[in-house]
Amino acid sequence: METRRRPIGRARALALLAVLAVVAGVLAPSASAQDAPAAPKTPAEERASRILEETLALAPTDQPPSPDDVFVAVVAARKAVGEAAVARLGAQQRSQQADADALTAAVALAKARDREDAATATRDDDKATLASERELLSDLTVRAYVTGDDLSLDEYRALVHGDTTDPARGRTIMFEQVLHRQEQVTEAARVALEKARKALATAKAARVRAQDGASLASLAAATRAREKSDAEAAHLGAQVDLQQASDRLRSGRVAGMVPEGVALIGLPRLSAEDLAGWFATSPYSPRVTTPIADYARWFIAEGNQEGIRGDIAFAQAVLETGGFANNDSVSANNFSGIGHCDLCPSGWTFPTPELGVRAQIQLLKSYAIRKPEYVSPLVDKRLRGPAGCCATWGDLTTVWATDPGYGPKVMLIYTSMVQYALGRRAAGQGFDDPVATID
Repeated sequence: METRRRPIGRARALALLAVLAVVAGVLAPSASAQDAPAAPKTPAEERASRILEETLALAPTDQPPSPDDVFVAVVAARKAVGEAAVARLGAQQRSQQADADALTAAVALAKARDREDAATATRDDDKATLASERELLSDLTVRAYVTGDDLSLDEYRALVHGDTTDPARGRTIMFEQVLHRQEQVTEAARVALEKARKALATAKAARVRAQDGASLASLAAATRAREKSDAEAAHLGAQVDLQQASDRLRSGRVAGMVPEGVALIGLPRLSAEDLAGWFATSPYSPRVTTPIADYARWFIAEGNQEGIRGDIAFAQAVLETGGFANNDSVSANNFSGIGHCDLCPSGWTFPTPELGVRAQIQLLKSYAIRKPEYVSPLVDKRLRGPAGCCATWGDLTTVWATDPGYGPKVMLIYTSMVQYALGRRAAGQGFDDPVATID
């Protein structure tokens, strides 16, 4: 890379991109729907998530088809399976709850009907009792009017016990007592009937409410059952889609090169294991003492953090350093010619290999975005590219470096990596590669 910059002759129209939340490293096992909920994010994690989301939203929407699209298809399908599993579990739980609510409502309705039946029976009994007592009171009143109290002492004695020492006086006393008693009994029967009627009205109202509740609960249970069935079907469909996407990935082969029009902004499609494994099969002989597997992990992790394609940045580093073998990579932890112009003896020096990787990702971000915000502090405050000059890897040609074939060379190396990764998947490998989690 040289420090001299050439002006860019065309503007880039950047639009919002629908971002996949899980893409780094392909085919990581999706979380179970029954996993424990994630712990709340810290302010730093919230900030990192915001920056990543805002960065990914700036990627061009007109991305060309690419041989590595099959990796994204599987990741998207796996994510869909996880979401469908969560939705299915939720629908099953809601359906079970609705069934329980419907059963509770049915039991409540049955009890309300029993209470209404009991109240009706009590009302009918009290109604019959009042009618009987009123009839007796009426009969006594008529007999008193007709006989003028001249009734048989034995007849009154049969009704009540009273003082009969004086038959005449006894008849009067006993007759008055009988009338008074019957009036009391009749009034008590009337009060009891009124109470029974009110109780029956209350029981009827409760039964109506219980019946309405049971109807609504039954309807809700039927609705939840349909939702559960739909969620189960969606989950099964997502599993089929995942299997089909996995089958395509297993049998995929690169048809041509990965195009230069691929955006700098994005999440890696290959895993660190893919990068390190490819390098191990390559003819390169690194001179660095740090294991290449560590570089692969750093490129993926830093790319995930900042929203820059770390897998392609690894290919760029291979091109710039001749496979981590030039003096900049060995003595300066500089893996992309940062600050190394055509006439400069060396590029900038960074404290550690990991910070050298971070510097490359941060500088790429400054090329892709006019006013970038970084998750980590800048490794070097001089890491400022021609802001927003380069939306795609092809745009780096004659800008990051003067080589007119710069972009194609980077993509040729990356295409070889994709071919290797596809070969791994075809052999059933790499499906459980660990990945960085991006929320």
